[in-house]
Amino acid sequence: MKTMIKTAGAASLLAMAVAGASAVAAPLAELGFSQHAGFDTPTFSGGALQYKPASDVVNTDPLAPAGTLTSFAWEGANDPVESSIAIVSYNNSTAPTADLDGTPLRYTADFLGVDGDGQWNEGDWWVIDTITQTNNTLTSLGGGFVDPLWVVDTLANLRIYADAARTDLAYADPTTTNSIRFNETLNQDVDDCAGLNPLGTECDDIFTASSDAFAPVSFNRDGYRYDLSFFLLPGTSTDNGVPAGTSLVVENDDGTITVYTPEFNPGTSSIHIAMSYTATLIPEPSVLGLFGAGVLALGFAGRRRKGIQA
Repeated sequence: MKTMIKTAGAASLLAMAVAGASAVAAPLAELGFSQHAGFDTPTFSGGALQYKPASDVVNTDPLAPAGTLTSFAWEGANDPVESSIAIVSYNNSTAPTADLDGTPLRYTADFLGVDGDGQWNEGDWWVIDTITQTNNTLTSLGGGFVDPLWVVDTLANLRIYADAARTDLAYADPTTTNSIRFNETLNQDVDDCAGLNPLGTECDDIFTASSDAFAPVSFNRDGYRYDLSFFLLPGTSTDNGVPAGTSLVVENDDGTITVYTPEFNPGTSSIHIAMSYTATLIPEPSVLGLFGAGVLALGFAGRRRKGIQA
């Protein structure tokens, strides 16, 4: 009888632990976000190509890192046309839902794209930034590649809200920095592209970035831990305004990310940065203590029962 009482008491402790855990509020059904990104002033090493500071577009977003740009441009000394790079940031009211059928950077069966219901729920992937390259023929490189033509830091401030209306700030990610290198290539015979030409144009342009800025981040809210994950998604390319395939995103063994964009004249290529989240219950310390006490009591009762039977 005493053994039965001890076992019942242990079971009660376990039940209390479970009840304590179940008393925690459910995770937030829908989150909101706002992204605020821009380019720093690029370091340019183009030789015959010229950086065009007069074409800089200053970032007027008050929540973006100070002094950043949303676009900058360059041109060849003998080519009075500009190529440029631009970044657009979104919130959960403005994020695009089209052009997201590319393969994510890290392959996963859980990637389903945006479901189109207008809600950022757990497991949904939403675009937070789009980077678009506008390309024109540049024939004054003096060689096949400029390695690199420019290097720029991309800076971003990300905010997560506990509501879709973005009135309840749950988390403000500190400024992240990712350095991007751009290799301009001369429009020439495909055989002269040094083997770095997976899209088969004359010749693919090349972006390289670190994967560090795409590492997951976490925050706690109302008893749950929210883990944010990020992917790079290839976007549509155009040739003279006509859709012509997509850019190509490759994750390298050394931790860098390479993006290949086609060399159309003129052409555009887009890259999307997408974000998703999961919510995990954080057990309260008291619940963990009760659970541990219950497990110990059950173990003690089991040993007692075996001793009596023996």
